[in-house]
This record gives sequence, C-alpha cells and structure tokens, in this order.
Amino acid sequence: MKKFFSIAASLALMVSMLVGCSSADDSASNGQVTITFWNTMNDEETETLKEMIANFEKENKNIKVKVENVPFAEAQNKFKQAAQSGNAPDVLRSEIAWTPEFAALGFLEPLDSYLKDQSDFLEVALKYSKWNGKTWSVPQVTDTLGLLYNKKLLAEKGFKEPPKTWDEFYKMAKALSDPAKDQWGYYHRQSDAYWAQPFIWSFGGGLITDNKEIQINSPGSVKGLEFLLKLRDDKVMPDEFDAQNDYNNLQQAFKTGRAAMVLQGPWAVSDILKGEQFKDPNNLGIAPIPTGPEGKTGSPVGGHGLVIYAGSKHKEASFKFISYLTSAENQAKFAKKNGLLPARKSAYDHPDVKNNRLVRDWKKVLNQATNRPVIPEGGQIYIAFSPEIQAAFKKQKNAKQALDAVAQAWKQLLHKQ
Repeated sequence: MKKFFSIAASLALMVSMLVGCSSADDSASNGQVTITFWNTMNDEETETLKEMIANFEKENKNIKVKVENVPFAEAQNKFKQAAQSGNAPDVLRSEIAWTPEFAALGFLEPLDSYLKDQSDFLEVALKYSKWNGKTWSVPQVTDTLGLLYNKKLLAEKGFKEPPKTWDEFYKMAKALSDPAKDQWGYYHRQSDAYWAQPFIWSFGGGLITDNKEIQINSPGSVKGLEFLLKLRDDKVMPDEFDAQNDYNNLQQAFKTGRAAMVLQGPWAVSDILKGEQFKDPNNLGIAPIPTGPEGKTGSPVGGHGLVIYAGSKHKEASFKFISYLTSAENQAKFAKKNGLLPARKSAYDHPDVKNNRLVRDWKKVLNQATNRPVIPEGGQIYIAFSPEIQAAFKKQKNAKQALDAVAQAWKQLLHKQ
C-alpha cells in the first residue's frame, strides 16, 4: 500500500508541475473558452449527448465544448497517460471504479466547493463519487445487472413470473432449454467477471471490502461460481466460449429468442428492443437477481460520473458543463431515449421517467445492488479476475483454483505481500 501511495505522490507532484502547460488555454479574445470533453458513451447515447451539447452552447455562448469520443475499454489508461503528460481533457466521463484511482494519483480536481448541495443524488451513486473524505465526480448515470427475460417464452412453458431464487431459476432454465434445437434457458457472458459477481454475492461470497479484506475465494464465493459452471455443465446455457464476441453473442441470442433469460444492464435495453422478440416492448421482463440458499442476493453497482482534470485551465466552465449534463432534466432525457438510470432522486419524479415502465423496473433492481470496493485499486481488480473466470469456463481450472488465483493476484495488487 505504501508503494502505491509513494507512486501516487510522485505522480501528483508531476501533475502539479505540468499544470502550467496542460489543458491548453483556448480562451478567445472575445472571452469565449473551449473545454475538451472525453466521451465514453455508446453510439445511441452519443446522439442524445449531441443534442444536449448543442443546447448547452446555445445557452452558454461563451463556452464551446470540443468532444472526443474515446472507446470505453481504452479510456481509463488513455486518461492516465494523458494526465501524466499534462494533456488530459478538461472533463472526462469516468466509470465509477476509476475515480478513486485517478484521485489518489492527483489527476482530479476536488469538487466539494462546486457541488455544495449533494442531497438530490442517490446514495448508491454518490458513494462512488467520494474517496478519502472528498468529492471527485458528479454522478451522471447509475446502473446494475438485472435478470432480463422473454415473457412469451416463459409463458409458453407455464411460467407466469420470473424466478425469485436460483433454485427456481435453475428449474425454469432447464425447462426452457432444448440443446438439440439450440434453444437455451440462459445465456451467460463468460469472458467478463463482472457478470459472475451476482452469483458470488448470492451464495454468500464477496470481492474486496472497503478496508481491503479479500473475500473472493471464500466458501460462498466458490459455491457461487460452482453454481454458474453447473449451468453450463447441465446444458441450460450453451458451452461456447468466445471472448472476443460474447457480448454481441449474448445480445443476439436474447434478441432472437435463442435464449430466454440473460443478465444484462440498462445500457443494453435500447439495442434489445430492436430485436425481433421485443418489437412489443412489453415482452421484455426485468427482474432483480434471484436469491441464493440463504436468501442473499446482489448485483454490481455501476455507472459513470463526470470529473474535472486537476490541470484544467477552465474549471468553472467545466463545472458549468457538468452541472448541465447531470441536471435532473437531462438525466430524465437519457432515461427516456436510452433507458439509462438517473443518478438524481428528483429525476425519477419526471414524467418521462415516472411513466417509463422499464426504468421503474430497473429502479427495483437497483435497490438490491451491491457496492464494489471504493478503493484506488478498484478499477484494476478485473485485470486478474476476468482471466481466471475464463479459465474456469474453459475447464482449465475448477472454481476454487480460479478464485484462489484471483485472491493471490489481489494480494499483490493491494501490496499485502
């Protein structure tokens, strides 16, 4: 741990030295400033964003927003590299787990003096904006994984309600599967450990606590992964490992009716509704994660916040832009057009949200979501986690061997050895 913060301190000093040459001053003689925004939204969300930026610039004629679309998978490392060289954007859309790391490295501007009233934000979203007693980001959207199901396919087998327990889920998925016809009760994203977390939590396991206790190879965690692997072994989900394409394969299987149930998040809904099975949106069911043997459940809290680079020359203008994007009105627009979950409480009272059945259902799922560790290393835990989950699905390791390997890697990450 000391090693991490000695590196962090050195990088923070480097950032302070680079402030003078960072976020180049684009102030025009007429008083107009240009702020740079790194956007990590998908294509559909970006279309909504474009409308908002156009409106923002109309209302704030002295501020121009220069948008750079950065692939989500590249943004974390790209921002760190840019900040180290003094060339980071004024504003970044940061995944919630990245924020503590960026803050510890000295790359972010504290926002407490800007965001004085925080009472309207959902606590589940606001928690990830804070680290070490300060606020570093403004929540833009929140999300989690839920159980999505095809109501028609379930009804054809006599199921009127989604499963409430994993035991019920197993029986339903088994009844909905016909391997000879390539028909499956469930489809799982095997390459990404994020999708394994609900199983781990439901069976009494854990990841890492905020005080850095490693729980990933606890008996409950092992049982959860064993249950997930059993779904494959018992042919209630297809045994097809494709790390490069499994997200799209999951979407396609569900959209076409090849799979009756999946775990997915709000970000996927707009694409799912384009599928032949969901021309009628009412056929899409959204339910909380089933409970495990002891009544426990859990689903990872995700989402994004907007952060200001510590070296920005336009912090006031940047925060004005952030305030606009994260307003209740604009969070409601993202909910209406893209199915995203607002991070503001008041947005749920907006007619576009209150009358949106899918968003209401997601809110119920969010109520039982589980916090991931709010630690500087939180954004790095999947570097070791996902490959070991992949090894288990490829039958190279059993559940305990895979999770023991994750625990060992996390000990090194947290400098416990």
